[in-house]
Amino acid sequence: METRGRVKPTRVLVVDDNVVVRRLLVARLRGAGCRVSEAADGLAALEEFGRAAAEVVITDLSMPRLDGLELLAALRAQERPPEVILLTATHASDAEAAMQALRLGAHDYIPKTPAAVEAVALAVERAAEKWRLREENARLVAELRRLSLTDGLTGVGNRRAFDEALLHEIARARRQGCDLALVMLDLDHFKAINDAIGHPAGDEVLVAFVGRIRSVTRDADRLFRYGGEEFALLLAGAGPDAALSAGNRAVRATAAEPLTAGRRRVPVTCCAGVSVLEPDDGGAGTGLVARADAALYAAKRSGRNRAVAFDACDQAAAGSADIQERAC
Repeated sequence: METRGRVKPTRVLVVDDNVVVRRLLVARLRGAGCRVSEAADGLAALEEFGRAAAEVVITDLSMPRLDGLELLAALRAQERPPEVILLTATHASDAEAAMQALRLGAHDYIPKTPAAVEAVALAVERAAEKWRLREENARLVAELRRLSLTDGLTGVGNRRAFDEALLHEIARARRQGCDLALVMLDLDHFKAINDAIGHPAGDEVLVAFVGRIRSVTRDADRLFRYGGEEFALLLAGAGPDAALSAGNRAVRATAAEPLTAGRRRVPVTCCAGVSVLEPDDGGAGTGLVARADAALYAAKRSGRNRAVAFDACDQAAAGSADIQERAC
């Protein structure tokens, strides 16, 4: 509990309707270097926890309004739950309740005996260490997940992240009744660029391309590396016109001036294939992606350096994968 190096003092919340017990514990824990707050019952404790979350909560088992078990359940439901230590009387019913508390996730229980104050101080130290380890594990897990969803070269989401985001955005669009669009982007003749300047410089071109695209998209738009030199741009709330405009902006921005790769200035163009979520699309988004891909290939066939929107009406009328091509 003592501050060692740069470790912050343990934040402890002491909850007991007995003011004498509460003050003894508060004094002992502050003497050990803890930052201590206090509450007289469970409801007051929840209010205090909402104002200043504690790492460790020490609570009496029997209290008015909200007892120790009820407080434990409420604290366990918090986004970052504290370690909870129960204070109990010495009779059998309290011991049984304390065992139930352990099953519900309490860190420890301590009977109210003459040695309780020192026992609590030791228990808080162990509980605080457990809380810090749990938080560090959660941070590491979150970081590993972030890395698993991030393209290591460009820093945008990878294909796995795109697949997850697509499911989420389709579900949200259905739930909220809003539009969703997809723009597939592909650098023109990128193999020739790699052959001419080498793969390391080609990688720098991809990084610069991402920066260029981000400069002309909304904060809410989500860019992913779909694979190789192909990228996917998810546009929540964008209908056909807005989506095509986004594709045109990406194409124009890419061609506006060369991209930087080391000391080189590399002229680059791209194609964009645009599609929007249709009422009969499934939740997996395969139709949305297929239409954007079809539009992208149409852009390539029609001369590259352009954005093309997929026209579902023309396809339905023709009974084939017709494309309406609209050059930027």
